[in-house]
Amino acid sequence: MAVKDKNSALNEAQRATTLLPSSKDRLAGPGFEENLALVEMIVGENSRAISTLTQLLQTPYISWLYGTPVTPALLRLDPFWDPLRTDPAFQKLCEEKQP
Repeated sequence: MAVKDKNSALNEAQRATTLLPSSKDRLAGPGFEENLALVEMIVGENSRAISTLTQLLQTPYISWLYGTPVTPALLRLDPFWDPLRTDPAFQKLCEEKQP
């Protein structure tokens, strides 16, 4: 992937979250953040993707990908997130919080 394409993809995904942030639309906004995490992961910006996922784990919303909010179990089981598996920060996100 060309650097220009990577930057363009990141810019467009970030632009969507800027145009309709979660603070303005609690229903659609987090979906754009989820999309941003996917784009960040695909282009190799793993730390940024993990940061975005960290926010999403604390946000009630309906995921366009899963139909429910992202959960540690979904992150742990979905092979889509495999590129992040070796990152200790991602592994921590996949841990279930004990009450």
